[in-house]
Amino acid sequence: MSGYQVWNDKGALVIDSNFKGTYYYDNRIYSGISDIGFYNITCQLGNSTDMGFAVGSAPLDDSLRWFKPTNNAKMFFSGPDWMTAYAGSMARTRSDQPVISGYRDVYNSAGVLVWSAAMAARIPRILGFFDIPPDFDLDNSVYSQYIGTNVWLCVSSIPGGNISDDGVVTGYSGPFFRFIDGTLQCQWVSRYQQTWASTLKPYGLRIPYGILSNL
Repeated sequence: MSGYQVWNDKGALVIDSNFKGTYYYDNRIYSGISDIGFYNITCQLGNSTDMGFAVGSAPLDDSLRWFKPTNNAKMFFSGPDWMTAYAGSMARTRSDQPVISGYRDVYNSAGVLVWSAAMAARIPRILGFFDIPPDFDLDNSVYSQYIGTNVWLCVSSIPGGNISDDGVVTGYSGPFFRFIDGTLQCQWVSRYQQTWASTLKPYGLRIPYGILSNL
């Protein structure tokens, strides 16, 4: 069928025959890290002496990246990602994945299959948002929010952390995260680069989190 739309109990549009969703592509466990403590990033959430580049870090491409942190993980999504060892798992979803027919099929106006009940478990299901409000002083304060355990954070919605190193001076900027007992904490770190106040402070930041039912 085409011309088909479904809303959830929160009033959010979750199925629309005019649009194809993003479907599970792959995932990897972040276990080993390299260059441990090479960069010194320090904030109220701790420091980076036990952090390094995740071995086999998921590439920054046109996929959506979703990260499920383990307890006590520290994260700086820099690509390659700068993390503690065994920080969690990274999954990717893509809109160019083939859709398999099954049970209930939804087509667009061109007759292309865009959704099926058989594939529904491979689409991320958003549960909420890690919502840093406008004008919050993330440069000097930590924002904390309970998001629960076993959830995936859409890191493609996070401004990428940046580390620059010319061999003499190291600069960095971006959101630094820590995850403890279902609570995600964040502080903006910066050295010789842009601050939160000079970038996103007037607007805040909203990061979706949810589940991938097939994982």
